[in-house]
Parts: sequence; C-alpha cells; structure tokens
Amino acid sequence: MVWLAFCGCGKQENGPVHIPDVPESFQFMNIGANTVMDSEVRDRLKAVLGSDAIDRNSTINLELKNTEFLKTYYPDLATLNRRLNINDVVRKEYPATKLTFRNTRQRNTVFDYVEFVYEHASGCPLLVKMIAKNEIPELIETVKDKYGPPQKIPISEGKSWSLSWHKDKDVFVIARMIGRYDEPEYHMLIVFTNRLEQLLARSENEDQEKGKSADEIF
Repeated sequence: MVWLAFCGCGKQENGPVHIPDVPESFQFMNIGANTVMDSEVRDRLKAVLGSDAIDRNSTINLELKNTEFLKTYYPDLATLNRRLNINDVVRKEYPATKLTFRNTRQRNTVFDYVEFVYEHASGCPLLVKMIAKNEIPELIETVKDKYGPPQKIPISEGKSWSLSWHKDKDVFVIARMIGRYDEPEYHMLIVFTNRLEQLLARSENEDQEKGKSADEIF
C-alpha cells in the first residue's frame, strides 16, 4: 500500500486546454497536480480505500488537527489558508469536490482517513489529507527515498515533530502529533499550491465581474 501510494507511476491525463498544466511535484496513489480526477481514477480509489463521501461545492481548509498548527509552524500555508477562508465563521465554498474516505481500515491500509479536494474547472486535485493512527516508519522512509531529505521541525515541546518537503511551490507535510490518551497520530497534507493559486485567481475575477454587474443594475 505504501509503495502504491507514494512511488507508483500511474496513468495521468491532461486537464482541459483552457486550464494550463502546472509543475509536477508530489503524488499520492499515482495522483499528482495534473491528474484529472475522472470516474476511472475515483473508481480506483474506492477499490483501494473503500466507499467515499462526496461533497460538491466544498470549502477548502488546509489546517491539520487544530487551527494553530499552520500559523505556528508553516506561516506560508497559514497565509494561503486565510486567503481561502477570509471569514472564520462562514467558510467560503468553491467549485470543487471533496472526496472523503473514512472506512479505510476495512481495506487493510495504513490510513484511518483520506481526503481529496479537486476543482471542477480542471478536474485536478487541490490538496490531499491523510491520517494514520499507528506508527508509519516504512511510509516515511518511502517518502524520503522518493523526495529526498525533509525539513524537520520539533513540535509539542519536542515530544513530536513535523517533516516537510517543498517542490515548485507545492508542499508535503507529515506531522506526528499527540492524540487522545497520549497516543501518536500522523497527519499528512499535500498542498498543490499552484492549483490553488489558479483557483483563487479565477474566484477573484468572478467576484469582480459580479461587482461590475451590480454596478450596471444600480
């Protein structure tokens, strides 16, 4: 499962011509920044991870476990998250679909939870989140072998740590956090920053067009 998730070279498809490709960076289950999340890809995910829950016109939240993590350890991602969610009370919905897999243990995977968010315009992923509640040394070594030495940050007063990789503005984070009963949890996040920037640019243009339309009415 670890090898399939992080080291495979699966089929990828180009997005629509009006949405340009972005640099390739990180992959999870053969899914990268330019992979179109079509029915074939979604069926492959369900075969490995089990049934999914679908949320169309989804919110986009980069936080892991708590709202202070990014602000404390990854301020650039915290800034991006604020751009996506200016209002903390009512989060903005985007033309993007969230696929959530919560029954992954039934498929004998190392993951307790997997989430993909992909945009409608290109069909390509914006972010991937994963949670594992067991130790995952083999998975971490696989990621190191593929992407090189990570940056390591001590967290929880040195009781845990966070690893991160950066490539062409995209970011991959693996954070070891202390959960209930002092048991470790591994929270993982792949942020396809270039795709999110495209989404934000289109969203800002649409907001400006709506403003112009209102001006014409009044």
